[in-house]
Amino acid sequence: MSVSAYSVSLSANAGVSLQMGPHRIWVDALHTRQAEGFSTVSPELWARMQAEEAFTAPDVICFTHCHRDHYDRTLTARAKELWPQAKLILPEPEFGGQLLLQGGAVTVTLGGLELRFFRLPHEGDGVPPAPHYGLLLSDGRFRVLIPGDCTVASTALAEHLRGVEIDLALLNFPWVTKKRGRVFVEEILRPRHLFLYHLPFREDESHRYRAATRRACRFLELPDVRLLSEPLQRESL
Repeated sequence: MSVSAYSVSLSANAGVSLQMGPHRIWVDALHTRQAEGFSTVSPELWARMQAEEAFTAPDVICFTHCHRDHYDRTLTARAKELWPQAKLILPEPEFGGQLLLQGGAVTVTLGGLELRFFRLPHEGDGVPPAPHYGLLLSDGRFRVLIPGDCTVASTALAEHLRGVEIDLALLNFPWVTKKRGRVFVEEILRPRHLFLYHLPFREDESHRYRAATRRACRFLELPDVRLLSEPLQRESL
């Protein structure tokens, strides 16, 4: 299978549909709370998503944590009604029949695809407590890292990734706007491709996060760095 079989499509904030060969995985794609200065899945965007191939018939709908800017129960229930075959994975007990993430790590297999969830600290002080997991996906040919809202330059993340090569890392933008994050990305992660998100759409920008991220990217010495910042933006690999 060639690298062209892989793509990432943005819903909003840090929500994506990840295509890995025949497998379609949604991660943090369904949320409706708009934090100040950021974006979310509006009713209009949800309607547009359902007309996009990337946001239909997911094999897995999963969440790194259940903060409202990453997860909405009502929208998730609607998606489950539309695509009942989707495996639902969350770190809190929200639905009957879901797979509950608990403990230090959980591994899920889907055909030839492995999803390894592992507990990580959440970035920032004063955030509501919630179990938080990173995710490493691999089909044996291509490996994707999604650490969610993990603390930037977390030693726990470094331990989980010891000896692991990363083809694609999907990171929140502070990983490059903070110097310690850039050092970690270049020295520990060393991804072949880096996609940055958790950015507001253009119309929601109020703190110049987008411009700051573009400036910070100039300091990175990586072969491929891209921003996911527009609704339904799709990037192929």
